[in-house]
Amino acid sequence: MIETDNPQRKQTVREKEIQLLKRIKEGDDKAYIELTGPYRERLYRKAVSMVKDGDDAEDIVQDALISGYRSIRNFRAESGVYTWLYRIVVNKSKDLLAKRKRARENSMDDSEFQVTDDRISFEKKVELSDESNYLINKINELEDIYKEVIELRYFEEMSYSQIAEILGTNIGTVKSRLFKAKEFLKHLITKDGKGEGFFR
Repeated sequence: MIETDNPQRKQTVREKEIQLLKRIKEGDDKAYIELTGPYRERLYRKAVSMVKDGDDAEDIVQDALISGYRSIRNFRAESGVYTWLYRIVVNKSKDLLAKRKRARENSMDDSEFQVTDDRISFEKKVELSDESNYLINKINELEDIYKEVIELRYFEEMSYSQIAEILGTNIGTVKSRLFKAKEFLKHLITKDGKGEGFFR
């Protein structure tokens, strides 16, 4: 009799997620910790990069994981778990930033409107070379829709389909935005008389 399953074949991340989701829907709460645990640090870094505060970032991730747990039984697994949690963290980070803005609206002066790099984690920036810091500063000069697509593609290393899902658009639009972002970035860099080979 021929065996159809190979017991030595390594389970893919997708297969493991589906298996864990099945366990969760069957009432195994420990499976949720196992499912989300590998992504917690990445989610925390993303929250820190947006809200610039470790304690707030930790609260956001915790809140996001609780929200995810409450709705996990309705999660249809059409996307990856990290993509789903990433979107929750980003939305909660944006909510906090909006609350902060409303709280300081009356006392904010023009200097506080200066654009800062909220796309790269502090930890990652510390490790960057002068050339990389220059590139990040140039990325930060782009419009938000172009900064975001560059971050997701090059720093989060997401696929076009994952980016499309997070941005609520289609793959063609993602590719178009990424192309335009790189062209705008190239223009900013060459205007300074520097090389164009930052992105391939």
